[in-house]
Amino acid sequence: PGCSTPRSYEAAWSSFEAKLKGNIGQKLRFDEIPWPLRLPTVSGSSSTDDAATKKKKLRTALLRWHPDKWVPILERLADADRSKVTEQVKEVTRRILSEKERLESN
Repeated sequence: PGCSTPRSYEAAWSSFEAKLKGNIGQKLRFDEIPWPLRLPTVSGSSSTDDAATKKKKLRTALLRWHPDKWVPILERLADADRSKVTEQVKEVTRRILSEKERLESN
């Protein structure tokens, strides 16, 4: 599901993680993954956050969306969704890295 606020995204992510832990044999679908692409920032940081908070949120997002972390999740996806999810994970990661570059250049 697409999320429009950091709070709704974090809630959706918690539900997704619970689903990953609870339903080992169940195939996952693209639309069950909470994508942060509608948020103002993919990392969830805001203009009111100080530099340390932004850095912490970026680190959390990078760990969450690192392609290596997704290898076991990709194996649980329905075959029809695997390549689409792979590309979307790469897009999320690119956006996080872009946010990181902007933070480091300020």
